[in-house]
Amino acid sequence: MKAICAHLRIFFSEFVRVSLLHPGQAAFFARTVLWQGNAARQRARMAREGVHVPPIAIFSITNGCNLRLEG
Repeated sequence: MKAICAHLRIFFSEFVRVSLLHPGQAAFFARTVLWQGNAARQRARMAREGVHVPPIAIFSITNGCNLRLEG
């Protein structure tokens, strides 16, 4: 559990640093958190109805593609 807390602390400290440098990315992060919260509530509602919907989140950690990806 300590490792998870340490990773979250690093993540949020980096978020603050990047947000100060690039405010548009902070807005994107805030919207993403709201979307994930809505999706979690929707998954919970569907689970109560007997439908399992797996949580999936994809984050791009770069601003552009370097075109060197395989596949």
